[in-house]
Amino acid sequence: MVALVLTWIGAVVGVTLVLLMALGPVIVELDGWLAQRRRVRHRKVAEQKLATKKAAATVAARPVFH
Repeated sequence: MVALVLTWIGAVVGVTLVLLMALGPVIVELDGWLAQRRRVRHRKVAEQKLATKKAAATVAARPVFH
């Protein structure tokens, strides 16, 4: 009984390992694609902040009346 359970556990672990090795390149490509999206999004946010700062620097201050 113990040998049967250990055999099934070994089979499941083996199949999992084979699938991970087969899907390894796909996982690496997906990770690279997601990292690229993060870099592009970060660059856009940084450009928007810079544009906002430049626009704020060129606008004259308005007087505040209390």
